[in-house]
Amino acid sequence: MYAQAAIKPNPLLRNDAYGIIMRGVQKCTLGCSSLRGRKRLPLCCIKLDTATDPTCGTAGFLISAMHKMLSMADSEQQRKNIKKKQLHGFELQSNMFAVAAANMILRRDGNSNLECSDFLAKNPAQVQMKGATIGLMNPPYSQGTKADPSQYELSFIEHLLDSLTVGARAAVIVPQSSMTGKSKVEQAFKESIMKHHTLEGVITCNTDTFYGVGTNPVIAVFTAYEPHPKDKVCKFIDFRDDGYVVRAHVGLVEGDSAKDKLQHLLDTWCGRVEAPSKFCVESTVQSDDEWLHSFYYFNDEIPTDADFEKFIGDYLTFEFSMVMQNREYLFEGGVNDGKTE
Repeated sequence: MYAQAAIKPNPLLRNDAYGIIMRGVQKCTLGCSSLRGRKRLPLCCIKLDTATDPTCGTAGFLISAMHKMLSMADSEQQRKNIKKKQLHGFELQSNMFAVAAANMILRRDGNSNLECSDFLAKNPAQVQMKGATIGLMNPPYSQGTKADPSQYELSFIEHLLDSLTVGARAAVIVPQSSMTGKSKVEQAFKESIMKHHTLEGVITCNTDTFYGVGTNPVIAVFTAYEPHPKDKVCKFIDFRDDGYVVRAHVGLVEGDSAKDKLQHLLDTWCGRVEAPSKFCVESTVQSDDEWLHSFYYFNDEIPTDADFEKFIGDYLTFEFSMVMQNREYLFEGGVNDGKTE
């Protein structure tokens, strides 16, 4: 099941994970650190020329992209072109495709460029002819296996990047596990991605973003067809504390600080403010790294006496609990076959 379907009733669909990407598109400035000194605009600065979502589900990304582009259009002709030519989506499941098409029609898109087909079976060169400068994706989760490695999230990411135009940007929402590259196949995907494309950064999201589904998501941003330079500095942001809270019998709702925290995230991503390492780490990367804030973050803060006492108390509580469960052997060092070496 696509994560988009699972979180359909979730207000966070518009306000948090999707909102981070779509509002980032609109708000960042020319000072964005991802420019690396180049004289062109990054994803968060350009007007969305053509957007594509290869696993569009119910078309949440495409609808958000359409609204953003329409809000920036200067004429009626531009609005017509946006609706008719500048939104493209693929969806494998026919029932989801029907919902996506209905959503686009109800929003008067006029001529929806949606296809009920398997995106992975498409030739990237043919998809590239659509001229997509922006890729947005929330692929199927946890479907990849050794028998079918094409279903790994990294496989979808690589296929999306291969299907975009040169210099296009892609933003994807995937599980944290996909950024670690646990298997050899996933490591190969990461190596291939870095060989042909550039990783800009990864944002770790609220663990309740997909409330009720049990997935810990991240947002990864890439630039297509620009091989990743060895000295490229990427941003890894811990945005788990995003201001959204779980309310009993309601679910995930926007807290009082959510808007301010989102603005701080955008300011940090675009280089307008400096943030402590516990929020943002800037680092070069390798394919065998875990592309996560927790991998690059080093806590250089000296713990207080209260922190130390709490840590010791937690350990003693854990040890007592294990002993009461007859598992005291866990604390017997150097044990081998019941005898101490």
